[in-house]
Amino acid sequence: VYGARFHSKADYVTLPTQSAIDMLNASDRIEVPMEAVSNGIDLGRFTPTAAKPAIYKKFDLPKNQQIVSYIGRLDTEKHMPVLIKAFARVKEALPDTHLLIVGDGNDRPSLQAMTKDFGFADDVTFTGRVSDEDLVELHKVGTVYSMPSPAELQSIATLEAMASGQPIVAVDAGALRELCQDQRNGYLCEQDDYIAIADGLIAILSDKKLREKMSKESLAIATTHDLQTTLKRFEEIYTGLLNA
Repeated sequence: VYGARFHSKADYVTLPTQSAIDMLNASDRIEVPMEAVSNGIDLGRFTPTAAKPAIYKKFDLPKNQQIVSYIGRLDTEKHMPVLIKAFARVKEALPDTHLLIVGDGNDRPSLQAMTKDFGFADDVTFTGRVSDEDLVELHKVGTVYSMPSPAELQSIATLEAMASGQPIVAVDAGALRELCQDQRNGYLCEQDDYIAIADGLIAILSDKKLREKMSKESLAIATTHDLQTTLKRFEEIYTGLLNA
């Protein structure tokens, strides 16, 4: 009710994805014009280029292994135990694989304990919070990016991974289906289905041609979220309202 009253006083409403609009409309039935306008990312920063050698040394990352990456908060709503369970299956199929988890949160101690229980603590890197500069390089380190969270209104981190050339394995929830397009640039899985997530990761990691194809598709999708395009669209919206 509050959302409906608040938005009804606006002349125009923007949200970052169509999924966000659908959720808002379902609960508040907004009658003013609404449009999905991506938050956008700086494609000048996130590029599919090789990571600097220093980043491997700084975080003690293996150079001779494929890396499954996740970047984001480590809190309950992100469902990170699902990714840990999926990685356990990946390790069984592809032993020379590493898991990179960038970020921090309340679940970090329990996630680290899980990796010890599974017996692969040495094959998982928890970086904690990192600088903006290191974030860019760590996106380049990953071979494939996984997002187990079902509560994403856009997922900037997933977009950044795509712009860095990574295929995606994500859950079919929220706005993720708008970024990870099943069998085009990755695989979508049901929420908390760690077996399906593992299968998607294994498929990408074990097939170079598939990985390269999905990487190109991730780049193509990411291009449509260029920050400059976002800024231009906002200018058009504001100009249109001022001239109406």
